Amino acid sequence: PQAVPNSFAEWMCKAQEDGMLDFTIAQPKGYELNEDFTPGAAITHDLDAALSGADYIYVKNWSSYKEYGKVLTYPEGWMLNNDKLKGTNDAKVMHCLPVRRDLELSSEILDGPNSLVIHEAGNRLWAAQAVLKQMLEKL
Repeated sequence: PQAVPNSFAEWMCKAQEDGMLDFTIAQPKGYELNEDFTPGAAITHDLDAALSGADYIYVKNWSSYKEYGKVLTYPEGWMLNNDKLKGTNDAKVMHCLPVRRDLELSSEILDGPNSLVIHEAGNRLWAAQAVLKQMLEKL
């Protein structure tokens, strides 16, 4: 098992390798992901540049890979809000939950029309049921 940011980055890099999408990782300095899971990804410390023209944004809280589990600080200017969303291609916003409201994502984003977060949470029920069904069928 690995941390969600590494897993998500690995999956997106594989999808990019297959020509399905363009994947950019925006991260504050000091919060770099494990390079084993980010081959081929464009990586930047400039959030506004990364958001420019984006169709989808997957937000995750920041902790240090090199200092595992430590949250060094919540870097100013890294919370996604409506002002930052204006630079996108009317992007849809995702988060794996739980989310720290008004720290990782502003309330205006979470509760707004671009948020897929509640839909994602609802789909977890069906995904968990499918996994449980497969496990029980093997008994």
